[in-house]
Amino acid sequence: MSFDPVRGHYYRMPIFFGPTPGPREWPDGFKCDFNVTPKRRVIGARFLSNAAQLEALLPSCFKLWGDPVVTVEAHFVTEIAWLAGRGYNMVDVKFNVVYRGAGEPIHGTLVLVRFENLCDPILSGREELGHNKIYCEIPEPKALNGKHSTTMSWLNTPFLKLSVWDLQQAQAAPPNPQHRGMLSYKYIPKTGEWGVADVEYATLTPPATQGRTLSNMKGEGRAEFIKAKWEDLPTLYRMVNAFEALEQQQWLGGYLQDAEGGHSAAATCKLD
Repeated sequence: MSFDPVRGHYYRMPIFFGPTPGPREWPDGFKCDFNVTPKRRVIGARFLSNAAQLEALLPSCFKLWGDPVVTVEAHFVTEIAWLAGRGYNMVDVKFNVVYRGAGEPIHGTLVLVRFENLCDPILSGREELGHNKIYCEIPEPKALNGKHSTTMSWLNTPFLKLSVWDLQQAQAAPPNPQHRGMLSYKYIPKTGEWGVADVEYATLTPPATQGRTLSNMKGEGRAEFIKAKWEDLPTLYRMVNAFEALEQQQWLGGYLQDAEGGHSAAATCKLD
């Protein structure tokens, strides 16, 4: 008897072996408490940029929302249940936008790219959720005299440095009721018709409703993209150079947060 996928389960290539285990496809009988897992340390920095430069990066369905503030944010995640207690790291470059489609406008944060240092979450996030995930090396942050820093690279070629310092405990800002979550733009090319999309649409991932922030510290922060030649970063140089070229009108500080809990992102949806 031939194999047919079952609706409601998650499949990725190769599909020959049944549903693909992952963050939204668990072993039978396994339970995950998203109130306490995973654990997460986040360091980030923000800067005021140039609105015209940011708008030039956007598909026509997105418009800049508010001031042109870019956030560069690194996550160091451990005790991930779907990886049987293992962890991985990620780095986002993002800013706030409003999506205008067939329905009401949707406000959120567009993640232009999410770098990750493990293949498995890259595949699941790209194919199932439409998140703009790609690989890079993301070492654990160094901490010296109150300064926390890390340097991202591709095959040992550094392209992004992120640091925060002079941190003090601070009250977390209340969430904006207009903010609906993480926005992405899913694009998969059509095989044999290059330049034509097989899949092309925006997606929305609502924020987690479980978990808690354990510590929230604010201070100074900087993110530095290192301009690259094709020979340095053959597959990333256009992206890295676009970020390096963004105007940095004013640095708006840095932060370090510790948190626990999360969600599977199974509520991610296609936007019309």
